[in-house]
Amino acid sequence: MNSDYDTFPAQVYADSVLAPDLDIYKQHFAAPLHAINLAHGVMLAEQHLLQPADSAAILAALLKIDKDCHWADQEFDGSFEDLFFLIERELGGQVGEETAGRLHTGRSRNDMEHTMFRMQLRGRLLRLLEQYGALADRFLARAGEGIDETVLLYTHGQPAQVSVLGHYLGAAIEFVLRDMTRLMAALQDLNNCPMGAAAITTSGFDLDRNRVAALLGFSGIVENSYGAIANVDYITASYASIRIGCIHLGRLVQDLVTWTGFEVSQIDVADGFVQISSIMPQKRNPVPLEHLRLKFSLAAGGADQILQTMHNTPFADMNDSERETQAAGFEVFDRLDHALPLLGSFVEAMKTNRASIERRIQKSMATITELADTLVRAEGIGFRAAHKVASKLAREALANSIGFDELPWDLFARTFEELIGRPPYVEREVLASATSPENFIAVREIPGGPGPIVLREALAGYADRLAGLKAEAEDVRKRIAQAEALRNRLVSDIIAREA
Repeated sequence: MNSDYDTFPAQVYADSVLAPDLDIYKQHFAAPLHAINLAHGVMLAEQHLLQPADSAAILAALLKIDKDCHWADQEFDGSFEDLFFLIERELGGQVGEETAGRLHTGRSRNDMEHTMFRMQLRGRLLRLLEQYGALADRFLARAGEGIDETVLLYTHGQPAQVSVLGHYLGAAIEFVLRDMTRLMAALQDLNNCPMGAAAITTSGFDLDRNRVAALLGFSGIVENSYGAIANVDYITASYASIRIGCIHLGRLVQDLVTWTGFEVSQIDVADGFVQISSIMPQKRNPVPLEHLRLKFSLAAGGADQILQTMHNTPFADMNDSERETQAAGFEVFDRLDHALPLLGSFVEAMKTNRASIERRIQKSMATITELADTLVRAEGIGFRAAHKVASKLAREALANSIGFDELPWDLFARTFEELIGRPPYVEREVLASATSPENFIAVREIPGGPGPIVLREALAGYADRLAGLKAEAEDVRKRIAQAEALRNRLVSDIIAREA
């Protein structure tokens, strides 16, 4: 039998798992672990579970270790299992193994790890919410500028109706706000502390779980101790919300890709976002949009990877939800860290191609819905009858490549009389004015429409909702900052009393 497997850790296990895990610890979790050690040490001192001299010695040593130990340079050598035991070893070297071991009173790697994961994920969600907020700000600004910029909107890949850019971007702002709301809900759910759950069932020691939670900036504790170490919904809710947001943003990007196409030419791309062909001098390729589509797809796929990793895992503390999975999930945030500012800048810089839009509005007869509506009002006929008139007129015009602005009056009059049984009352000038793109937009002033008054009200409402979401996120940031300040002060006080 191979004796290489008789002593822990087997080299292959060390190379495959423990060494890479240490790299993940060093990169992502050293700071949260240090904060947990300090908070737990303060709580033990306050609960008189540590002698004052031991508390002061432990906390002072933890500060020194954090200052002096360069974890990035620490290689896995098999003399310790993970960063927890490495720090405990370093602590023992300074205060003695017996005293160092007292810090672990009433806790386990189980509750410590899930606390670390929540703290790191909390910070990343806050960063993501900040970027979403900046994206929404840029969308709002461009929407405000675009209240008077006419665009042609599509359904089923075909020209449908006229609107304005501000109205179109308003739809994007709405889903961005809803996605932010989902992210905020995920943040609020995960911002509860598992510490004190220990391995599974809490502890026989008189721990103050709420105190540790407060010292780490959490809003409360994970109530059920088994759930604290077994539940992964703080992970799945976070990545499900991210995945949903990526899908929505990807759809918007795909629309912009269509709008930049030569055949549509609805928006002009700023030169800073255009790449030229290496051989075809006429090409103006909006390549950043392709990169955006790719980044959102990869981020959505990465989020889905995390969700699928949780699928059919035991309802218990398992490595499936821990270090390697957490690190893989952080790559999703890194992709969005690049994608969201790029999308915001692209939308901020894009311009509508007025000449192309006006031409295609006329050729597609995209305002003909208002012809039917005008006939209802001016002729006193039902909408279905008016729709038949407009529909037949559109078919004939399109078949003969006649734009709406070129439509012969006698063709309209003849079609109307044929279907309604009498000549129209409406005058030529009234009909032309009613079906202009400007009027089409102006008369749509009910809530949700593109009319300038109601659209300005909508954008103001979006701004208020955005401000509320930003305030919620800021409250979380303030709680974390205040907790850090309090934790540092209490540590200093405990050390000073024994100096």
